[in-house]
Amino acid sequence: MPEGRRDDSDPPGRPPRPTCGEQCSCPRASGASNDLDTLLAAPGFSGALLGSDAAAVAAHLPSLGHVVGVTVAGPVLMNDVGTHEPPVTVGGPIRCRASRISLRLNPARLGAALVTDPAADVPPTLRLFDAAGNTAHATYLTESSERLAFESLSFDASRFAASTVSPRLIKGTSVDTTAHRDDVASWATSFSGDQIAQFDAVLEDGGTQRLRSLPRARAQGFARVESRRVIAAFEHAALLGMPMTIATTAPGCVQIHHDRLDGAREHRGTMVIASGSCRAMINFDLVSECWVTWSDGVWGRTGSIELYDRRGHCSLLVTQTGSVSAEVFVAWHQLVSDVAG
Repeated sequence: MPEGRRDDSDPPGRPPRPTCGEQCSCPRASGASNDLDTLLAAPGFSGALLGSDAAAVAAHLPSLGHVVGVTVAGPVLMNDVGTHEPPVTVGGPIRCRASRISLRLNPARLGAALVTDPAADVPPTLRLFDAAGNTAHATYLTESSERLAFESLSFDASRFAASTVSPRLIKGTSVDTTAHRDDVASWATSFSGDQIAQFDAVLEDGGTQRLRSLPRARAQGFARVESRRVIAAFEHAALLGMPMTIATTAPGCVQIHHDRLDGAREHRGTMVIASGSCRAMINFDLVSECWVTWSDGVWGRTGSIELYDRRGHCSLLVTQTGSVSAEVFVAWHQLVSDVAG
């Protein structure tokens, strides 16, 4: 467990607060307020910081077994139940399947990781934080989780120091990030890239650069649409039981789920989507822009619906990925084209 330090405000008898160490990239030293600070300052907090390389910690997520994975991205909250796939970093394949929790990470935008002991009604939790100290992804243990694997994470936290792991290593294969960044930049300006570049353009800066460029792509079929059209599209897709890929995009972390859409209901601006083991809640009152975009997928030109919050960050990306049937692709293409008008 990392070294602790006692704060003058700590009550007598309380264990010292854990720290990340000298190489920590978290903003606590500057006095900034964030999720990490709030957790560490909570009365009775019990847990351990796991260094400042959240991506290295994330590599151990599959060993935790059956868990609940939660990602919050502004107006969108997604939770999924199952076992984690090995996380993929920028430039890697888009990998998602039913009953699996899939994460796509940008290590450059991630900070520390934290394990917390059970408290009140909250089970043991592993949290990944972004570079600003806010939660990018949380994994909650269940009765079926591997508790020993969870507890072993805090035995030697020094192995998760940022300098010990290459953040650009994907399943043992080095990624040429310079070339990939060029692909992402090309997508943001010409919109001629594939779905990998599309997802990673969001991971690069939250999608703010792309959002500024989207109006220039109207001639290519890109269209800003009203939220009511998006709501109607999701409800129609649920009636059809259409398979689709849903991606919630927090800073440095995209949680991806692909399965048939079982239900979608909106009430007073808030929509709940059910897809297999996954649930997503969207507060459309906090969504500032909705866009229909296009990129190259398995079946060629593939439509997407992207939602952006008031800060210009992409919060939700809905599309088709992988080798879906021709009938599903045609139905999705028609639906997205109708939304775009």
